[in-house]
Amino acid sequence: MKNKQFLIKFLIYSFYVLHMNCGSPTDNASQKAQILGLVDTYLKTYTTSNLLLDIANNLLIPKYANLDDRVSLMQTAASTYTGNPDTANLTSVRNAWTETYLAYKQVEWAYFGPANIPNNVYLYLDSFSRSYPIDTTSIENKITANAAPTGLRVDGLDAVEYLLFKDNASTTNTAFADANRRTYLTKLIQDLKNQTGLLVFNWNKSRSNSFYYSFTNAGKGSRDYPNTKDGLTEITNQMVFFCNTIIDIKIAEPSGLRATNLGVKDITKVETPYAKLSLDSLLQNLQGFSEIGEAGFYKFLEVRSETVVPRLKEQIRITSDSVNSLKSKYGTFQNAITTGGSDVELMLNEFKKLRILISTEVISSLGGTIGVSSNDGD
Repeated sequence: MKNKQFLIKFLIYSFYVLHMNCGSPTDNASQKAQILGLVDTYLKTYTTSNLLLDIANNLLIPKYANLDDRVSLMQTAASTYTGNPDTANLTSVRNAWTETYLAYKQVEWAYFGPANIPNNVYLYLDSFSRSYPIDTTSIENKITANAAPTGLRVDGLDAVEYLLFKDNASTTNTAFADANRRTYLTKLIQDLKNQTGLLVFNWNKSRSNSFYYSFTNAGKGSRDYPNTKDGLTEITNQMVFFCNTIIDIKIAEPSGLRATNLGVKDITKVETPYAKLSLDSLLQNLQGFSEIGEAGFYKFLEVRSETVVPRLKEQIRITSDSVNSLKSKYGTFQNAITTGGSDVELMLNEFKKLRILISTEVISSLGGTIGVSSNDGD
């Protein structure tokens, strides 16, 4: 009986391979994905449902828990600093902020579910890429008035960066002699803690109505993802959309390489203008892409295309090398923009190649369309 079942499975898979290799030119990616879905279901290979479970359990939940822990450590360091604003304590809270910020950048691509709608958590974590560079005048006015840090461009990790990094240690310590400034920092970090807590809460597997179950049960009664393929489309779309954010907003806009700014450079528009971690941020973003792959996406894609995965890995590596090269040569992104225009453009081109690879070959191999879900199922 087992031999007979194996023979049937072998014949089905052989038929699939023959069809994929000898089909008519009109065969499109969606049709191939439908066939792959049937093969996946019958042969019980690594399915879309498996991928979504692995992304949730092995990537997003641990990353959000780590981010929440980092904010707690920053909160403790800030409490120590505001109680005694000396250089050693300032160094500690700055380091805690850096670790928190870079931990967030590893998962910044995942702008969906509670990160976006309905809680909009990322909007409150990162005013920079979700709105505009922070409004330092409004921040100082709120401090003077002892007002709460509410509203766009006055909160998030960026506002904490401004308070901790805008001046040298001596000037910063003197400024924090002001009780209102200490209060504003404390409230900012508490707000961050509330937001990361929301992420952890909404992905909590112990809650039957959490977003975790909506995401991992795509196509099985999920309120957010009626079809299994919708969950996969969420992941691939977020990768493409985040590539757009990196290319257009993080790199091209401050470098004067965006068509709309007509070659005008503006280094005030870089990420972390005070801590000067823009290039480190890009490296963490790329690490985030690699971690999506290692969490199961590479395995899932390999079943559908033997050639795309090696090239995707290689392009992520090359793009990371281009960022590291810029960092080694210029130190900060601000310096690179000011004195190394052609090198910045070379780095930008590598990110563009990565975007093209993901938005065309990767998505085509999966039978998807950017911004649209198909009804393939597993």
